[in-house]
Amino acid sequence: MVPQSDFSEVYSWRMDSIFTKILKREIPAEIIYEDQYSFVIPDRFPSMPGQLLVITKRQAPYLFELEEREYQALMQTTKLLAQVLDTVSGKSRTCVAIEGFEVPHVHVRLYPCNEPGLILHPKSEASPESLKKLAEAVRTELAQIKNELR
Repeated sequence: MVPQSDFSEVYSWRMDSIFTKILKREIPAEIIYEDQYSFVIPDRFPSMPGQLLVITKRQAPYLFELEEREYQALMQTTKLLAQVLDTVSGKSRTCVAIEGFEVPHVHVRLYPCNEPGLILHPKSEASPESLKKLAEAVRTELAQIKNELR
């Protein structure tokens, strides 16, 4: 059993987060990838084009409250999607930030970058068309990787 942090006490009311509502298909989103422990969507309010979110299925507000298997699966999915994003975005690398404050649900932000250091721009809502285009590009690259592994 993973010890509960103070964050769990703050959020003990366990109201569904926006991510849980997306997972339950109560709120529409372009779900790009889904496995037993996590799912991936384009960030609707990106700081830069091509930004993705890797989100745990279980709503936990703090990364280190995850069970070991959840944590490992989250990191494996993050690595896979970062590699895919490198190819799709044409950027030199993908930067990673793990969050859970603004939305009390562990999620990893993937930022495609070329420059050293992460420079985040003010967030603005992405168009549905741009989210769909990004999702399709990532799905295509994922399918290609899957075919190469066969």
